[in-house]
Amino acid sequence: MRVLFTTWASGAHLVPMVPLARALIEAGHQVRVAVPSECAAAVARTGLVPVRIGALPMAVVRAPDVARRPRGIWPTDWPVRPAALTPEQHGVLRACGDRQVRIAEAMAQGLVAFARCWQPELVVHDADAYAGTVAAGALGVPAVGQLWGSAAVLRLDRQGLDGPPLPGYARLMRRYGAHPAREPDLWLDPCPPSLVLPSRARRLPVRFVPHDGTSPDEAPSPYEARRAGAHPGHPERFEHPGHPGQPGRPGHPGLPGHPGYLGHHVAAANGRRGPGGGPRRSGPVRVCAAWDDAGGPPDAVRAALWAAEARGVQVVRVGSAAEGRPPAGPLHRVLPGCRALLHQGGGAAMLAGALAGVPQLVVAPRLEHQLNGARLARAGAGNYLPADALDGTGRGARAAGARLALDLFALLEQPSYAAAAHALRREALAMPGPDEAVKAVTRLAGPAV
Repeated sequence: MRVLFTTWASGAHLVPMVPLARALIEAGHQVRVAVPSECAAAVARTGLVPVRIGALPMAVVRAPDVARRPRGIWPTDWPVRPAALTPEQHGVLRACGDRQVRIAEAMAQGLVAFARCWQPELVVHDADAYAGTVAAGALGVPAVGQLWGSAAVLRLDRQGLDGPPLPGYARLMRRYGAHPAREPDLWLDPCPPSLVLPSRARRLPVRFVPHDGTSPDEAPSPYEARRAGAHPGHPERFEHPGHPGQPGRPGHPGLPGHPGYLGHHVAAANGRRGPGGGPRRSGPVRVCAAWDDAGGPPDAVRAALWAAEARGVQVVRVGSAAEGRPPAGPLHRVLPGCRALLHQGGGAAMLAGALAGVPQLVVAPRLEHQLNGARLARAGAGNYLPADALDGTGRGARAAGARLALDLFALLEQPSYAAAAHALRREALAMPGPDEAVKAVTRLAGPAV
């Protein structure tokens, strides 16, 4: 059987699809991955065969301003309670949906042209790659949506989340001969059951399988870096006034004499007390800080990590949290030696943390990040706060960093967080693997395949 995969971005959008693609190949099926030109190299590094379907213009990819830092209080279960949202919040979701429709429009011509030539019997697409459903509809074959770690099936292609298709999406479907109401026949969901919000969509739980190819800690593609306002490999650095680039000087927020100093005890590895002043534990205390956005974490997060280091905690840095230094390695490989994970709430990081059984602290800049953080907190496996709740300048960032460091120490010292994280790990490991997903998706194409 021929199976066509497609996504519009690399990194966290591509990673969840790779294990299924490899499992299909091992089962004897043919696989191609159709992506914009910017993502082809990332696909090739996974060992899969990329198909270039043209470039995505920067103007199309750029996220709407209202979605970058959503304001106001959102219900923690907003995807299943759209009636609880304000008109302004529905406007944010509509702007996000319209953006994904524009991306689908930019991809559709090349994707459908290749699909008509190659004639796949099944299309598997990233949850945000609406062009995949368009191509499946144009060919009359099943479509499978691959979720990438969100706690919900986010139907941003629908008016009001549960209404008819967005006008632009309906026009795009008709243009290629597909019915506007066409939806994926199945959603593959790597999220552990206790984190999942209910949905009418047909979902198949599939265990998250990390790998060492393209991963969230890889340098982003050029347009992803430009969108974040930085250049790949050159994240901005936070410097304290009067002590630029010298976190070991008296102006550092984790040291005595600074308003953000959190105490006088040294860390567990150095003698008497734990990182938050609690009983000493054997061995070094390590936490992992992972960040996806090219500009690096907010200043308050940087201050919190420096405060933790000043207390003797070893901070393992991944992605742009490495602040220009070589990252420690793929996230899933460094987590087993860590006792907590601080990140921005991306699906791949959340799933890696769940699989490792470590408590998680989420500082969430965007809506899907906030949703993931809220579900982790509800499960007792971590805590979160929206990034816009942090004071981002000067003394305010240092004070916010001090509070964040206390939240991080709570994950290390309160046994309930570790117990809930271990329960989440057991859930994740009990989920069906990619081999079971192969059986499910090939059945969609009919008994002959």
